[in-house]
Amino acid sequence: MKNFRNIVLYLFVFCHSLLIGQDIHLTQFYANPVYLNPAFTGASGCFRVAGGYRNQWPAISNGYVSYVFAADGYIPEAKSGLGLVLSNDVAGSGQLRTTTAMASYAYETNINRAYAIRAGLQVGMGSKSVNINNLLFGDQIARGGSVTTIENTPQSVTYFDSNAGALFYGKKFWVGFSAFHLNRPNESLTGNTEAKLPVKYSAHGGIKILIDGEEKGDRTMNMYVTPVIHYRHQEKFDQLDVGCYFTKAMINVGFWYRGIPVLKAYQPGYSNNDAFAILTGFSNDKFNIGYSYDFTISKLSGATKGAHEISLSFQYCKKKKKKRVLISCPKF
Repeated sequence: MKNFRNIVLYLFVFCHSLLIGQDIHLTQFYANPVYLNPAFTGASGCFRVAGGYRNQWPAISNGYVSYVFAADGYIPEAKSGLGLVLSNDVAGSGQLRTTTAMASYAYETNINRAYAIRAGLQVGMGSKSVNINNLLFGDQIARGGSVTTIENTPQSVTYFDSNAGALFYGKKFWVGFSAFHLNRPNESLTGNTEAKLPVKYSAHGGIKILIDGEEKGDRTMNMYVTPVIHYRHQEKFDQLDVGCYFTKAMINVGFWYRGIPVLKAYQPGYSNNDAFAILTGFSNDKFNIGYSYDFTISKLSGATKGAHEISLSFQYCKKKKKKRVLISCPKF
């Protein structure tokens, strides 16, 4: 059975007709906003570092483990944000690894005292690699399980990548759009075939609603509810996250549904019905920590054990000299 899985993975990785890459997806996408949309770079007005860890489908041997790290800051004199985003994703027994390093820039301008817009750009490098020593090839089976293979297959590829995004927001709402892999880099590992990385599109937004307390009172004791939505499209892959956050003092709780069960089905009998997620987090002026768990509700529910995700962030803010329109989106 193990040999069979290795063969299937080999076909998945090296047959370019089957290779349709998809990016890391996060339940706590606002914990790493610069990864979500380049226009978020420097949006907090502070220096901020954030990290995320996701273990998807832990019941599957050699499943999917992802890491995302971001650092960004704001330059008031230039009305600009600068940042860096690093990501690493490892999947399968062949340790199919995708690594990216992107520099991020955003420029903001106020429309008036209540509304502002931002535009962002990311450029950098990506790489994909696989450990062929963990795979079983056809010639090894034909030679009675030989430990070596005669396949001459490259084990890594490096490519240039580019992303862009925009935000329109006020003090209590935001709407954003971002596009990734605009240059459609070739990530083929075979060297003699082409496997262009599909463009990924993301649309996201939300609104922050005060449900208890007064805006002019002690805001640390106010209670807010923040409905949000996040849609992603990449090649044949579509995903919609709908949910809300509840915030009281320094405690945050979130609930999510992921899927498009009525409007989108990948094939008859397989509805786009992925997961429910719960999130809890703690935040103050400097630190944020969050944990979320995805309950798989698709036909894979009995074999995956969902997904665990942890986020950590720290921010340092200087005393603001000028008033800016700040984005009120969640921190998880």
